[in-house]
Amino acid sequence: MADGYFKICGGLAILLIVSMLALGVPGYAFAVSSGMTLSSLTTVDMQGNQKSTLYAGMPVGFSSVIENHSAGEKRFTYVVRVLDQDNQVQSQSGMSANIVPNQSLTVSESWIPQKAGTYTVQTVLLNGYLLASPLTDVIQTSIVVVK
Repeated sequence: MADGYFKICGGLAILLIVSMLALGVPGYAFAVSSGMTLSSLTTVDMQGNQKSTLYAGMPVGFSSVIENHSAGEKRFTYVVRVLDQDNQVQSQSGMSANIVPNQSLTVSESWIPQKAGTYTVQTVLLNGYLLASPLTDVIQTSIVVVK
């Protein structure tokens, strides 16, 4: 479950997410009506190689796989939000694109943690329009950053 909201910078869109329940297979967020899936994130370096240890001051990528299971092309916005232990937003970013039917895309957003600690990374797919609505549920992943 996730309670809160995403504000897409530059897109002026605000999405209110109230108690969204995860559906389907663990590690994927499904949206029954949209035909889209979003995988759990993988932490990667800037070359796209999987990274298990994250260091303060070093960039990390949050990579997810997006799949379009519908019969039509879909516009989406991949949103990544990083929260610290006090639930304060440390980073929020996103990217938009179109995905054709039966296509799978790997997308990634990066962040440079400033200090060691445990963080929550939230990922979600929005429909990519000015008045954004969710295409998937929010996936929350806990990460640990060391010195």
